Amino acid sequence: MNSFWEALCAFGHRLADRRGQGTVEYLGLVLAVGALLLAVSVQVKGGGSGIGSQISKSMEKAISSVAKP
Repeated sequence: MNSFWEALCAFGHRLADRRGQGTVEYLGLVLAVGALLLAVSVQVKGGGSGIGSQISKSMEKAISSVAKP
């Protein structure tokens, strides 16, 4: 019975360990941005009246307003 509690405590310590957590978070962020870009590119290819074109136009407008001297 003692080894069971030792194994349970060891498992709990492994779950509480935060090593590698940043890597997992960055991977999730990269996947989310990739999915967003994929969704926007599919919408932009669909035609000029969809939400993709509206997003594209607003992004172009924002970039051009920042780029102006």
